[in-house]
Amino acid sequence: MKTFKPTTLLLVASTATSMSVAAASFDVRHEYKSHTKQHSSRIKMGDSIGNFYYSGELKFKGADGDFMKDLKNNGWELDLGYNYLIEGSNWKIQPGMPIEGREGGMTYKPQIRATYEFESVEGLNVSARYRYDIKTYSTGESTDLRHRLTANINYAVADWRFGFEGNYYNADGYDLYNNTEEDYELNLTARRMIGNWAPYVEFGDVNTGPEKSTRELRSRVGVTYSF
Repeated sequence: MKTFKPTTLLLVASTATSMSVAAASFDVRHEYKSHTKQHSSRIKMGDSIGNFYYSGELKFKGADGDFMKDLKNNGWELDLGYNYLIEGSNWKIQPGMPIEGREGGMTYKPQIRATYEFESVEGLNVSARYRYDIKTYSTGESTDLRHRLTANINYAVADWRFGFEGNYYNADGYDLYNNTEEDYELNLTARRMIGNWAPYVEFGDVNTGPEKSTRELRSRVGVTYSF
């Protein structure tokens, strides 16, 4: 199966961003998993044209999961979507199609998200998303299918942004966590707006493998620049 090269993806994202800078952003993030002691990083560029949004992401990590040691490509992701504002309401609908590429194959992620902005509480919104992961393999193995439900609560006050996210996963015929086809993930995020910069931290509760019952802390730190 033909895949995009990371350098090509970055060039496409850079070119697209230069065409429209009204909502463009550049993000760098690093993460560490406490139990498996794995480091990984990614850089992401995104923009929008009217209601259409898009972004490109490059992922990398150390050969053995070490911090910035013998770095290697860890995949890429292209995200395409559309913001549809329902006239006369506080609802926004976002259909989208993230596409992820890794050394072993591709994953297609058709999704739809609904977001509601509260008028009674300034800065508060909630959202729900359904995503269907279709993971293919370059070796020709059978395709893995997975359902994903996501709920978000976001709150903005002054220069601060806080978020809570919960994910529920259900696989079709293969294990995700503790020898079952189900899994979950919880994330807390805090972000500070400083001019065009927005440093942030995120703490997540994630599994350590499909056959294990143990969980681990995933810590992320990053910064977003908007221009």
